[in-house]
Amino acid sequence: MGVGVLLAVVGAILTFAVRANTSVISLPIVGIILMVAGGLLIWHGRKGTQRKRVVTREERPSGATTPTNTVRQTIEERDID
Repeated sequence: MGVGVLLAVVGAILTFAVRANTSVISLPIVGIILMVAGGLLIWHGRKGTQRKRVVTREERPSGATTPTNTVRQTIEERDID
């Protein structure tokens, strides 16, 4: 997420603070592109990665041959950087 913030800040500086004129490249347009890219990286970083895992377990009393209970458990995991 830090890279996204850096891109957004550099883009804002290029768009709003730099008044240099170049005939090759438009600095305000480059700044807007960097701000959009930074915003997308921040959004993607906050979204994180989410996984679901389903665990099915059969419980049997000692000495029994057939299960008496079936337990299904859903585990949701989320990775946050």
